[in-house]
Order: sequence, then C-alpha cells, then structure tokens
Amino acid sequence: GSDVFRLYLMFGFNYTEGGPWNDDGIKSITKFLDRIEKLCENACATQPIKGEITTDEKELNFVLHSTIKSVDSDMDNFSFNTAIARLMELVNALKKYETLEKGNTETFYNAVTTLIKLLAPCAPHFSEELWERLGNKQSIFLSDYPVFDEKALVRDEVEYGVQINSKLRHKIVLSNS
Repeated sequence: GSDVFRLYLMFGFNYTEGGPWNDDGIKSITKFLDRIEKLCENACATQPIKGEITTDEKELNFVLHSTIKSVDSDMDNFSFNTAIARLMELVNALKKYETLEKGNTETFYNAVTTLIKLLAPCAPHFSEELWERLGNKQSIFLSDYPVFDEKALVRDEVEYGVQINSKLRHKIVLSNS
C-alpha cells in the first residue's frame, strides 16, 4: 500500500537527487515490512519476562541505541535512505537475537516496540497497525519517541584485527576498561 510506496521512495535514492523507478525495490521493501510484521507477531506471542543481561542482550541494546541515534540524526538531515538502512540493520539484529536461546524476552519485546516507534514517521499506517497488535490503546503518535542512551553505546569489549603485511591474521578481544 501507501506505506510500501513511501518507504520505497525514501530508501531507493537520496531525497535531494531522486532516482529511477525499480520494481525490485518495491518487492524488497515489502519483504522488509513482512519481516517486521513477523517480529511483532513473535513479540506478541511471548510474555515479556525480565531475565539476566548477557552479552547477547548488551549487543542488541548497543545496536538498538546506535540505531535510535542514527535514525534521529538522519531524519533531521533528510537522509531518509540511510535512516531506513539503519532500521534494516536493527531488523537483522532482532532476527539474529530471536534465534538465540534466551531467558530475557523483555529485551526483545522492548526492542521491537522501539523499532515500530522509529518506523512510524516513515510508515505511519503500518506502524499504527502493529502498535495496536501489541495491545496499545492510544495512537503510536501519542507515545514518546525513543531517545538513545549514551551508556548503551559503550561496549564492554572491543574486537581488534591483527594484520601482518596488510593481511588479517588474527582477531583479539580486549576489555574496554
């Protein structure tokens, strides 16, 4: 519908430059929205249970808050294509997290809820529908817009690549403290 078309126009090319029409782009956006709908269905099907915060939750939280920061900045700069790309990265991280054995379904539920809030300015009808499926009575546009947390953007460990003669030979993980 109209949200697929709107997202296609936002993602397909730079807002100020425009670009050629591509039917495959519409199909890709439809698949993207289908993936989000499936994530929402899975979030609705599981009871949000708070569990321990493991490295998997920290990684999802890092991706979530860096997405919030990037999308906010990109929308302010009319860089809609990169904002949508960041949302796609978040969807990929949520899909990856969903396949893991986890006891903390609250993290997943909150991340899906935030994804829908971030998507709302770009796909208002679709987001409103998903928001209602999550059990919310008020409009998504009456909810607070997500704000990133600086603390979540700091990783406990950092992976470094070791190169010898310009070839990656090894990776090491060091504590950030």
